[in-house]
Amino acid sequence: MRRDLKIFLLLTLLAAPALAWEVSSDAPEAAFRDFHRRFSASAYHYPRHGAAPLGLVGFEIYADVAVDQDFGDEPFTETALDEDPVGDVLAFARVGARKGLPWGIDLGLSYGRAVDGDIELISGEVQYAILKGGLVQPALSVRLTGTQTLDAGTYDLDQYGVELLLSKGFTVLTPYIGAGVIRSEGRLDSALGGTFEDSHNRGILYGGLRINLLVPKITIEVEKAEVVQGAVRVGFGL
Repeated sequence: MRRDLKIFLLLTLLAAPALAWEVSSDAPEAAFRDFHRRFSASAYHYPRHGAAPLGLVGFEIYADVAVDQDFGDEPFTETALDEDPVGDVLAFARVGARKGLPWGIDLGLSYGRAVDGDIELISGEVQYAILKGGLVQPALSVRLTGTQTLDAGTYDLDQYGVELLLSKGFTVLTPYIGAGVIRSEGRLDSALGGTFEDSHNRGILYGGLRINLLVPKITIEVEKAEVVQGAVRVGFGL
């Protein structure tokens, strides 16, 4: 029953045209720091795909959503946000594309936003396959990411990540795991005067399973940074 409620709530969030919360310029510095650390971890541009390169003719176009289901329960929401998140959920949605290049390199670009919030992000990624994988051999890649706030208002985020990603492809299923380090730099233009800043490094872990249907390709991922959250991606491509 609870799972059905969460799914219904998520669909409602995706359909909602209006913004429900904004980052408050009146936030105390301590509340801003707590918000920034939780939000930046939940909104990080995780891979949600395996380590094998797409190849020269390969591409993927996708949409995904990650859910931090207890975000609104944190004390900082009382003073760092102008409104409470709907259902206490932070749902962060993305649309994007990836393209394969020669030499085992993939490039990607995406746009994301907090579904019922005022924060929009643009992210880029570069992935290089150390091992391309095969019938028996797994694929191993190094992945670099960069994220920046789009049309930043009160809150501004710059984020960078480096990861190692390991996967093994089978006929229909591709399980994968990965780990890395991300750096998140946040700024708040405070109505109390001046600018609040917070920068920190954090380790991340994740694991997922891609279901390689002809159309679409579905990925389910579990992610751990500040808290554990879940994500689902639906995409298509070669």
